[in-house]
Amino acid sequence: MSTPISVTRRDFLRASAAAGGVIATSSFFANNIIRGEDKATRVRNSKIKSVILLFMEGGPSQMETFDLKPGKETGAPYKALDTEVPGFKPAEHFENIAKCAKDLLLIKSMSSREGNHSRASYLLRTGYIPNPTLKHPSLGSIVAQQMGDPNFELPNFVKLRGSPFPAGYLGVENNPFVISRPGAKIENLDYAKGVDKDRMDRRMKLVKEMEKDFAKEHGDEAVEAHKAMYEKARALMDSPLRKKFYLEDEPDEIRKEYGTGTFADSLLIARRLVETGVPAVECVLGGWDTHDDGFNRCKDLIGQLDKPWAALINDLKRRGLYESTLVIWMGEFGRTPKLTGTDGRGHWPGNFCAVMGGGGVKSGQVIGETDELGYNKDSKGQSTLVDPVSPADLYKTLGTMMDWEMTKEFEAGNRPVWLTDKNANAVEKIYK
Repeated sequence: MSTPISVTRRDFLRASAAAGGVIATSSFFANNIIRGEDKATRVRNSKIKSVILLFMEGGPSQMETFDLKPGKETGAPYKALDTEVPGFKPAEHFENIAKCAKDLLLIKSMSSREGNHSRASYLLRTGYIPNPTLKHPSLGSIVAQQMGDPNFELPNFVKLRGSPFPAGYLGVENNPFVISRPGAKIENLDYAKGVDKDRMDRRMKLVKEMEKDFAKEHGDEAVEAHKAMYEKARALMDSPLRKKFYLEDEPDEIRKEYGTGTFADSLLIARRLVETGVPAVECVLGGWDTHDDGFNRCKDLIGQLDKPWAALINDLKRRGLYESTLVIWMGEFGRTPKLTGTDGRGHWPGNFCAVMGGGGVKSGQVIGETDELGYNKDSKGQSTLVDPVSPADLYKTLGTMMDWEMTKEFEAGNRPVWLTDKNANAVEKIYK
């Protein structure tokens, strides 16, 4: 793999100032510009074409969502809904998702040792524990690199809300394009005031002339990487597909089906993007760090989640996209079985839930089981969790389902790295 080339902000501005709005639009490419290898044509043995990750920041409580303990001392004052799938009994506020049970797979036995938000979020987004000398790519960046088209007019990885999570050793071309306000006007996606297409063309021509001197200082490789960056940004600015980021042309009946609110808009935009060909979308719903007043807060959060999530499933099915779109719901960890004095719960990585559906998933089943109180320890302190699934195992499973290049050695600095942990095990029940 080619050696990364760093371009300073001064160099970048000097070579690109004439390009106006392209610089701002391409900011998600412009940190450390990496000249990636030309992507070899490879036939993937997978029908999955896209992934939508619904990430619940803060750690959603399994006890208030999909692993209730009604009537027990650790349980919430919620009823559990019966569904068509044995063992799939979500909280009563999931009235729409309960109707989709046969289209979903529930994992009750996700488990890790990371109870810190930052470390656990890294682990669940990458499949690896944090390493101070190495930045792993997130799920969206892996999907973008493995399944994306580098010539596609839209970004191959779009993140709706949340903080950027760099693509690490896979290079900035696989970073997420982050939209902080889904549905609202995206800043810097239009030409600057007083600049039309012809004038922009002239500015870009000037940039090419200026880069002749830039190449003398940094080499042709840096120039080519820089050129690829702003050409990608320019393509996005000129593309008619950018309307997919907005909802004005979406029929009222569809918008009503998804409901109102930022998360509802995020999921509707996610459907529009995968329908257009974007392979990776992450939709973030925060607020799940429920140390206090957990019952009311979880009820409110489920209210924001239930209707649009079910609408996404039904919309994808109606359009013939569900079989090729993998939809994943998860957070960084779960919450303690023991309640706090303020009806909340602490951090609990020992067991938590994930829900999957769509492409490649053997839906209509539940994997794993917890004990009647959710502590999952016997009198000797040994785990009683049935069929535990680690984040590394989950990523090995996803890689198997999507036919990632898991045996290929990528290079990060002077060390070989792999997309998934070589010691992890794919959970065949999920897809067989």
